Formats: sequence, C-alpha cells, structure tokens
Amino acid sequence: QSFEVTGDGYKPKGQFLHDSDHLDFSKHPAVTTMLWAGLLVNDARLEGSGASGGDATYRMVGDPTEGALVVAAAKANLWRDQVESFFPRVAENPFDSARKTMSTLHAVKEAKPEYSPFNKTAPKFALCVKGAPDVVLQACTSYQRIGDENAPLNDEIRKKILEANTAMALQALRVLAVAYRPMEHQPEPMAADDVERDLIFIGLIGLIDPARPEVKAAIQEAREAGIRTVMITGDYPDTAKAIATNINLLRPGAKVLPGAALDTMSNAQVIEAVKETDVFARVSPQHKMKIVDALKQTGAVVAMTGDGVNDAPALKRSDIGVAMGI
Repeated sequence: QSFEVTGDGYKPKGQFLHDSDHLDFSKHPAVTTMLWAGLLVNDARLEGSGASGGDATYRMVGDPTEGALVVAAAKANLWRDQVESFFPRVAENPFDSARKTMSTLHAVKEAKPEYSPFNKTAPKFALCVKGAPDVVLQACTSYQRIGDENAPLNDEIRKKILEANTAMALQALRVLAVAYRPMEHQPEPMAADDVERDLIFIGLIGLIDPARPEVKAAIQEAREAGIRTVMITGDYPDTAKAIATNINLLRPGAKVLPGAALDTMSNAQVIEAVKETDVFARVSPQHKMKIVDALKQTGAVVAMTGDGVNDAPALKRSDIGVAMGI
C-alpha cells in the first residue's frame, strides 16, 4: 500500500495520508517501523530556532536526503533524541557509493512499541539498513506486512516491490529502501558483508527534490551560448530521465546511460557514447572520471561540478572544477 506525507522543506509539519484520509498509525504499524529505522540509520539532525509556535524556524545539519527522513519521522512525533535514548547507536557501516547501503547497529535498551516493531519479545540489538532498493532487497529474506507480522519474501513480493520502485522513480522520486534485522549479539567486527543479510524488508521511501524554477532557463541560456549540459547522478535511470525531461536538459534523441554500461565499453566506445548521452545514471566515482576523460578526448573543454567527496577526483581531472556546497 502507498502513503503520502504532506509538507515541504525542513519544517516538521505535515500529515500522513492513506487514500486521501488521515492515517491511523495503529492500523499500519509498518509505517512507524519504516520511520523508526529511517531515523536511526541516519546522520542528519534537525535543529530548531527555539522560538515557539509558528515562529520557529528549522535547519538541517547533514545530508538533505537523510534530512528528509528525519523530518518525516518528526511529523509522526518520532524525535531523534528521544528514539535514540531507547536505541543508542553502538556501531555503524557508513554509506558507501560502491555498496550503495548504510547500516547502523543499536542496543535495545527499552523496546518501546510506539517507536519500533518490538512489542512482544525484544532482541538485544537491532540493525537498521537503508540504501538502493535493488541492493537492500537482495539482502532481505522476509518482509513486514502492513499488519504486525513478518512473512517470507518470495519472488511474487520481490516483483511487486521492484514494480513499486520503478513507478516511484518514473515520478522523478529518489527512492530508498529500508530494512532491519534483530540480533542477539554485537558482531565484532561490524563488517557490512557479514551483517547486511537476512534482513526484514520494511518498505520504500520516495523523496522529491524539485529543480529550482530558474534551472530550465539557465540550461537554455547555456545551450544558446554553445554550452552542453550533462547530468551525472547516482539516481536510477528512470528518476534521472524524468528530472532531465522536466528541466529540458535531455535533448531529442539523446540517451540515458547507466554507469554499469560504461564498464563493458572500450575507451573508443565510451568516447562515442558521451557524444550522444545527456544523462549518466547510477554512476560511481570511477565512472565520473571516465566520463570526464572521454569528453576531453572529443575535444571539449569540460567543466565539472559536484558537492561530495566522491566528486573530488573528477573535479580535479576536468579542465574546470567547480566545487560546491559546504
């Protein structure tokens, strides 16, 4: 089933809707479990101004995508400090662009049923995982139904989840999967390959970060000046294509190419591909450098911009590197 969260920005004000009606969380505990896990496997923090009522302002410290999960949880009255007091983090595997997942291990000090799926028997630890839906799904062996029980994850359910992922991506949503695993012992060491398995799939979260109104005009102005704009993103091809189409970045007949396709191409084939590809999706840092090198070999002067540490090698390799962000 699908649920909608209203509101925008970082203000923790919004409603949860199910078929346009207000959501009764007691009838859909999996939604609370989703928010609980998404809040814990998360490094972002929401900071308020301290003002009361409608005068309060909020800012996010951390990654905007993670921040959206923190805000969604706050809209359901799940606040980070309070939840973490019952489930303190004891170990973690930070997000890795190659693994495309992040996992955190939490001690279960008190199994609060209003916060977590543990309302009968509680484990000593809980592993929370979020990341790319296809990767997380491969590590899951069961799933939490809309009710309170878990069930084996069969091929039919996997297919439904992947279809839902595709449908959300076609709406220009960035989609994350969230899962968890009860554990009785703290693994030493906390190796991702060892712990990110036998997971219980909770659900998918779709987020939209709409392009600013001025983007479409900026791309057109650049195009008229003889500058071609290329999108390089970690998003799924369907999501990237929808966004590129909305802002008129994708030229008629131009291609959307997944990063994995670059791994199968020769250098000459990559050079030809970059001439007719406007969007590269699901890319790694190595792919970014390969794209920059190929564009330079076509004779183009290449300006590269990015806001993450994974962008640094490609920024340095380009003719003009434009670092952005904090």
